Amino acid sequence: MDATRRELSSYKLKKMETDLEDALEVAGIGKYQYLHNTLMVVILASAMIEMIGCSFLLPSAACDLDLPDNLRGIMASIPNIGVILTAPLWGRAADNLGRRPILLLSTMFAGLFGFIASFMPTLLTFAICKLAGSFFLSCPTSLCYAYAGEMIPRKKRDVTLLIFNALLMLSASLTPILAWTVLSNDWLGLKPWRLLTMVYALPLFLSSLAVPWAQESPKYLLTKHKYVEALEVLKYIYAVNTGCDKESFCVTTLKRSVDDSGKEIEVGVQNRGSSLLSLLRPPHLQWLALLGFLMFGLLSLLNGLYLFTPDTINKLMNPSNAAYGTICEVINLRVNTTTTKCSPSISRGTFEIMVYATLVYGALVLMLSFTPVSKKAQLVTMFLVVGAACINADLTTNRLVAGISMSALQVTALGLGPLTAYAVHLFPTHLRYEKLNK
Repeated sequence: MDATRRELSSYKLKKMETDLEDALEVAGIGKYQYLHNTLMVVILASAMIEMIGCSFLLPSAACDLDLPDNLRGIMASIPNIGVILTAPLWGRAADNLGRRPILLLSTMFAGLFGFIASFMPTLLTFAICKLAGSFFLSCPTSLCYAYAGEMIPRKKRDVTLLIFNALLMLSASLTPILAWTVLSNDWLGLKPWRLLTMVYALPLFLSSLAVPWAQESPKYLLTKHKYVEALEVLKYIYAVNTGCDKESFCVTTLKRSVDDSGKEIEVGVQNRGSSLLSLLRPPHLQWLALLGFLMFGLLSLLNGLYLFTPDTINKLMNPSNAAYGTICEVINLRVNTTTTKCSPSISRGTFEIMVYATLVYGALVLMLSFTPVSKKAQLVTMFLVVGAACINADLTTNRLVAGISMSALQVTALGLGPLTAYAVHLFPTHLRYEKLNK
C-alpha cells in the first residue's frame, strides 16, 4: 500500500481529465482488486465444480436413476450443452444490463437449479434440472474473466488471467475431495450422491450473495455514457486501495470511451448487430479461425474427454477388469445392467489419483503462471505435454500410469489464460466479449 501511495503522489498535485485506462492506473492495484478477483475466482471455481461434478455423480447415481451406459455420455455433456447454447445470449445481456446484475442472476439460478436436481426422483427430471441450471452456467464461466479484467490496469491483465487458471486448477481438486468425503460416508439414510449434488450446487448460490458488494464495471458504464457513475466507481476503488478519502482522487473527468484503434465506442443497435459480421471479415477472420481452432481442441479435452476420467479410472481400478490391457479396452466396456448387479461405488484409488494428480498439475500451472515464459511457449508446451500424456494413456498397460496420464488432461486449463489474453490483444474492445463467449 505504501508503494501505491508513492506511485500516486505525483498525480495528487493536479486535477486532470483522462481516459479509463489511465484512471485505472491512478486508482492503483490493491485491496479492492484482491477482494474483487477473489470473488470472481470463487464463482468460477463454483461453476467449474458444478460442471465437472457430473463425472463423480453419475457413477454413484447410475443405480438409483437407472442410467444405462449408453446415456452416460449425454448426461455428462449436459452442462456443456447449456453453456454452448446460451453463451451469445448472456454476452448480450451483460453488455446491455450490466455485469453485476447479470452475474448475480445467472449465478444464483445456476446454483438453485443444481440444488433442486438433488431431489429429482427420475433420470428425466434430474436431467431437466441439470439442463436448466446449465443455461445459467455460461454466464459466470465467461463473464468473470471480463469482469475481473475490467477492474485491473492494462499492464496486469495478462498475468491476472494466467493466475486465474492456475487457481482454478487447484480448486478443481475440491471436486474429487468433496466426492470422496460425501460418497464414503452414510448420511442418516440420505443417498450420498444426492447430498453430493447439493454440495456441488451450494457454492454457486452462496457466492452469488456476495456479488452485490462488487462495483459495476466502469467500462460498461462508459459504454452507456454514464461517466459520473464510472468515475464514482474509480473513486471507490482508489479509496479502498489507498485508505484515502475518495474526493482526493485526482481524476475529475473521464474522456469518452474508445477502442484500441482510437475510435469512439458506440452502443447503438447498428454496432451491436454488426459485431459478429466484423469478426468474419479481415483482419479479424484469420485470428478468429486460429483461436477458435485452438480453443476447440483445448475444450474438447478439458470439457469433453476429461469428464469421463473418473469413470474410466474407476473401471481401471476394478479388479474384475484386470483382463483388459489398455485404457481404450476399458473405455469400450459395455455393462448389461439388466443382468449384472449395479454397483454405485467409486474406488479409493480413483479418488487418490484424481486428488493428487490435480494438486500436482495445479501447482505446476501456478508456478508457470508466475514465470516470464511467453504465452506462445506456454501454449506449445501445454499441447505437447497433453498430447504425449494421451498417447501414453492409450498405449500403456500399467493401470496407475494410465490413470495419471489421463488425469493430465486437466493441464489443458493452462491454455485458457494465454488464449484469452491473445483474444484481448487481437480484437477491438467492442468485439472482445462476443469472442470470449463463443
